[in-house]
Amino acid sequence: MKKAIAAILSAVLAAAAAGCGATAEPDMILFTEEVTDMPHIPYTEPVETDAPTAAAPVEASVRPADWAAVQWQPYVSEYFTLSIPAGWQVQWQGDANQLQWMVTAPDNTVGMSNMDHCYAAKDPNMQQTLGFNISMTKGTVQEFFENTFAGSTEYFTVKNACVPANKELLQSIRPYTPIHDYQSLYATFKDSNVEGEGIYSAVVMDSKDVLFNGMNYGAWEINCVFTQWAPQGRLVDWAPVIATIAKSFAYTDLYLQQWRAIAQSATETPSSVNDPDPVMEAFEERSKSDTIIQEKRSDMLEEYERVYDNETGNIYRAYNGFLDDIGDQSRYTPITDSQYADGYDGWIDK
Repeated sequence: MKKAIAAILSAVLAAAAAGCGATAEPDMILFTEEVTDMPHIPYTEPVETDAPTAAAPVEASVRPADWAAVQWQPYVSEYFTLSIPAGWQVQWQGDANQLQWMVTAPDNTVGMSNMDHCYAAKDPNMQQTLGFNISMTKGTVQEFFENTFAGSTEYFTVKNACVPANKELLQSIRPYTPIHDYQSLYATFKDSNVEGEGIYSAVVMDSKDVLFNGMNYGAWEINCVFTQWAPQGRLVDWAPVIATIAKSFAYTDLYLQQWRAIAQSATETPSSVNDPDPVMEAFEERSKSDTIIQEKRSDMLEEYERVYDNETGNIYRAYNGFLDDIGDQSRYTPITDSQYADGYDGWIDK
């Protein structure tokens, strides 16, 4: 750096001398020494590079959930047909008068069941004597299912005693039958170390007359029993599969023929001319039976007894105890079961 400064000073002095009239040597060399301390930057040839390429797409390994990968297959029995997931089992028993069936996954953790009706004893001491599987004291849907599962699960806990579910599925199984007073509940349970959840539905009514050795012990009649279940937290996922099973249900010709025979056994044999549709006839008879059940239940809940007026031919809903209060029953008599399907013409108030 000192050498560079010295060279610059020599040039400045030479220029000053020329300005004062002095002459300078024409061949004077101002830089007597080479500047050697300047930085050296080497030259580098530019290198051409390829444009960046897009990353190859990654193929994700997708494993569909069990409920989304169901393969369907037909199931045909003596009395009904279904569409069920491949590998699932169907169990059923009964006949055209009382049919019960159940569809379950291979490990039984998912499934559904349907039962036309069953009975429960009012007196626990008479349960076995009367041939019933369970007994109830209150006659509620919750009590029915709690008693039903008491011996087969570690626990069965009702979380919600009133949920809007199952009626649509049951109605698809019984399309010609109006369903009233239907109650559904949501419960959790533990069975064989597997925790699950389900929706359980039924109609419970007072059957009243169950005679044994001259004594009337009474019983509860449970109708339209429908259940569906799955592992805890998975019922919402399996619900579409269960719904598909229920909505695929159809009765066979044999079932309908037997139902027709049941209907004809209580009514006049229809004419061979313009013979009614056996399908409609069978379900109309079932609808009539269910109407009787619902009307009886309605009278029980609202505390009425239905009576027939022998003078006018009218049917009335009378207050409970009316026949006892009136004493002479020549005019007013209890109606028969079949008369429940005829409705009523008025009320008799106390």
